[in-house]
Amino acid sequence: MRKVGIVGSGALARAVNARLLEFAVPVLVWGPDEEEVAECVRAGAAVAATPAEVASRTQFIIVTAADGQQSEQWHTGDHGVVQGMSDGRTVIDMTTVSPSLARKLARACEESGGAYLDAPVSGGAVAARTGNLVVMVGGPETAYDQALPVLEPLSRVVVRVGENGSGAVAKLCNQVMCFVNLCGVCEGFALGAKAGIDLRKLFGIVMAGAAQSWELDNMGPKILARDLSTGYPVSTSQYDLSLVLDAARELKVFLPATSIVQQLYHAVERLGDPALASQALIRALETMSDIEVRG
Repeated sequence: MRKVGIVGSGALARAVNARLLEFAVPVLVWGPDEEEVAECVRAGAAVAATPAEVASRTQFIIVTAADGQQSEQWHTGDHGVVQGMSDGRTVIDMTTVSPSLARKLARACEESGGAYLDAPVSGGAVAARTGNLVVMVGGPETAYDQALPVLEPLSRVVVRVGENGSGAVAKLCNQVMCFVNLCGVCEGFALGAKAGIDLRKLFGIVMAGAAQSWELDNMGPKILARDLSTGYPVSTSQYDLSLVLDAARELKVFLPATSIVQQLYHAVERLGDPALASQALIRALETMSDIEVRG
């Protein structure tokens, strides 16, 4: 396989780098954090000076930005990916971005002779490291087919949803279902706590019944153990929810439950603890109900 570029930062970028190197894929990395880049180099990657250099020296460029603003900067800013693109290059953007931004970045890449795939993921760094990502892809079918050998070592599910922007839409739909489901888990525990029942028994009951879900399985034990800082940050949750509700307004879709969840996260943010993760949604319900959920 030809050399793969990574333009990114954070745990996902490091996990993708490590996984590809395990499969003997040559990797060229650029990132804004020198320590993270050094870790990738120690694992076996080569280093580039700019995103443009990554694009000019690799066929596939995986982008893992914190948000849409950062992704756009790395693509179209000074020394950005687009400046280094040419025929045959394909961007695989794993950043969670709005559908409109995905289409904008696709046009910029196409104007430079390359292709752009919006390819947001579910599963995060842990899943990438073990090859268990779920990747939802929007973009040209030919570019998707060519990128599959890069995505398959990282993923247990890779699906082309449609044209550019459709992968971004699929990720937003996924986030709606995750956050509303998590809110239901928190509300169920809050009701049980206020009524005074054993929450460990409640957890076992609902895990065995129709309410079983990934959110309950993964977030339930953290909530009961008061582990409210491990996992998906509240700030990132709010970013995702903002993208969802922006898309809903644009499409004129009514998402009342999602809107309420966003307001609950606003209440969590007002607690002033930036370390809190998504399951800390329970804190908003505890404050309003004068309870503590523990089991």
